[in-house]
Amino acid sequence: MTTIKTTLFTVLLMSANSLLGQTTEFQGTITLKRKHNVFKVVTVPNCPQSYTPPSGSTTTITHETKFTNAKTEIKVESVVNPGGSSPMNILANKVHKIKLSPDADGDANLYLDEKDKTVLYVNYWLNAKHIIPKDSKIEESTPVFDCEGNATMTNKPQRILTADEEYYLWKVQPGSTDASSTWFKVSDRITVFKKDGTTVDYYLVNRFDRNAKYILELQNREAISYNSKSLDFGALTIPFKYRFGFKKNGTEIKDDVTANFNIGVYGGYKLTNYSIINKAGTYTNRTFFSWRVGPFINLSSTTLDSVSTTVGKVPMKKDDKQNIAVLSTGLGLMGDFRGVQIGVYGGWDFGVGSDAGNWNYHKRFWLGFGVGYKITDLFAKKE
Repeated sequence: MTTIKTTLFTVLLMSANSLLGQTTEFQGTITLKRKHNVFKVVTVPNCPQSYTPPSGSTTTITHETKFTNAKTEIKVESVVNPGGSSPMNILANKVHKIKLSPDADGDANLYLDEKDKTVLYVNYWLNAKHIIPKDSKIEESTPVFDCEGNATMTNKPQRILTADEEYYLWKVQPGSTDASSTWFKVSDRITVFKKDGTTVDYYLVNRFDRNAKYILELQNREAISYNSKSLDFGALTIPFKYRFGFKKNGTEIKDDVTANFNIGVYGGYKLTNYSIINKAGTYTNRTFFSWRVGPFINLSSTTLDSVSTTVGKVPMKKDDKQNIAVLSTGLGLMGDFRGVQIGVYGGWDFGVGSDAGNWNYHKRFWLGFGVGYKITDLFAKKE
């Protein structure tokens, strides 16, 4: 038994774990809290901006507005007409951040622009579905922002529905805390009146506007974690198998430890924990750990001899040997923590061929283990 434990320890340290194939990932989801520093980004066109040309230059004619690191920047592209260096006004798009906290709660996805990692975007989930019944009187309102970022609601003419209408909007009751929140004041909404035509019954608000941009700001070195769920498929090798001893027909079969080559495939469910951290204004996405669980099937071979067929249908003679294929299937649980991989597997071996029934471990349960480190992580650029 000491030999078995020593072998187990050695193989666990030296063996490589799964060889993973391509993965189909779904967007990671996060539940934002009220306190999270989320802003709705609105762009107001044709706002006067003061610009002082360099000494001896000319008057600007074209320019570009850019939203970088949560700030509006204006880049002058060309100038014409000789002139001085007096301050002048140019009309440009102005970007405002409307703070939603302390009412920023909601389920969302996070994503980074591949070209600009200084802004962390929030993609809120859809609003709930609501149906306004026929003959209801409604009034639709839209916020219009001025160059200072202040919103004024503009109303369309009231109308009475001639048929049921379906909306994916957030329902708000008059006088509730939601009705005094920032997002209520800066979002499209529909006012639904009661049968008297004057008393407000409820509001439907585009709280999570799919056409708007939302950003989440983290302090320097502050991080936020989220989980991503996916279906996972790939190649698999199980370098170590431990087969349990048993007794059959008065013959005792001892525990067996093997380390041989095998190759197969697996498919299952993957849960990954990520963390986004702000490093001096640049957001970086990091993987902390992932778990995979699912069925597998793989193929290997084994040698039949007088020792491995002692309880078989026709035990082999002392000097006889025969190789057979072995098909294995079962369930695996694999963990990955920053490149270090650990796998635990349970399955059954099925010998292939007419002589498979001679093998002691035909249709017997086993446990498999593996510990390794992804070579790609070993040589990867460190943050």
